[in-house]
This record gives sequence, C-alpha cells and structure tokens, in this order.
Amino acid sequence: MARKHTHQRRHRQASKTALLIVGEGPDDQAFIKHMHQLFRSDYSDVKPTIEKQSGGSPGNIITNATRKYGHLAFDQRFLVLDADVPPTQQDRDKASKYGYKIILWSPTCLEGALLEVLGERVIGHETAQQLKNRLHPRLAGNHTQPAAYAVLFPRAVLQASENISVNTVRNALAGQLI
Repeated sequence: MARKHTHQRRHRQASKTALLIVGEGPDDQAFIKHMHQLFRSDYSDVKPTIEKQSGGSPGNIITNATRKYGHLAFDQRFLVLDADVPPTQQDRDKASKYGYKIILWSPTCLEGALLEVLGERVIGHETAQQLKNRLHPRLAGNHTQPAAYAVLFPRAVLQASENISVNTVRNALAGQLI
C-alpha cells in the first residue's frame, strides 16, 4: 500500500512544469522570489527554480547560465536581463539554442521597471545606477533579500502593474509563456 501512495505522489509531482528563471544578479533573484512568494498559490502546477548570475555582459550571463544549468531538466528556461545593455543577435541565438527565452527589464533595468510599477516616471537618460539610487533607499531592507520588496510591492500593486517586463516575468512564473 505504501508503494502505491509513493508512486502516486511522484506522479503528481512529475506533472508540474519545471521552470528555470535566471536573473542577471542578486537583486533580480530577490525580486523574482518575492513575486513568486506572493503568487505561489496561483501557480500550483509550476515548480520554479529562481537563480542568479553575477552580472556582466549579456553574453557572459548567457554563457555562464548555459554551462551551469544546461545539464538540468527544465520544461521552460528564462533569462531576465537589464535592457541598458541589450544582448546581441549572437547572444540571443545562443540563448535560443540552449532553450532560453530572454526577458528584458524595461525601462533600463529592474529598478526602472519597479519605479514604473509605482507610477514614477523614468527618464530615458537615467542610468541603471541612478535608478538603483532612487529605489533602493525606499526598500524595507537589503535589495538582495526578497522581503525588502514586500512593503512597496504587495500583491495588489503587482497585479495592477502595467509594466510589460514585470508582467512578463509574472506570466513566466505562472508557466503561461511558451
């Protein structure tokens, strides 16, 4: 009897969509984990693995992610990168070859996207560092920790978001992007 129960449990777990989301750095990982915590019950058929790289060029991030996670079985793979240094066509082709879809935070970077979610204007000439300087002091803790995003970005704010990149990541977490 116990074997049957174990087999049924394995079968149910196997039916979940295995999802890999790799952020450009620890800030991306923290925010994506925060979003997953908020919406986890909505995505019960998705099992996400949320990882980070250590920044650098899009090419380096793509190369490192393909090496580090290439041997693991995932149904869907995403790279979430800042838009301030967009990946080249060669980078995009490499990501595609290894099964990754690329999502670019917009405008400019994660912090630009989040400021936009808050209804704040992001000016085209602002650098990623300037946007970080605007957002990070307002967070409820260290920007590399998921809990830091909880006060400014509760579920209702993220559900009402009109930022395409934030919504795309939310949809990826739900297994709604193919």
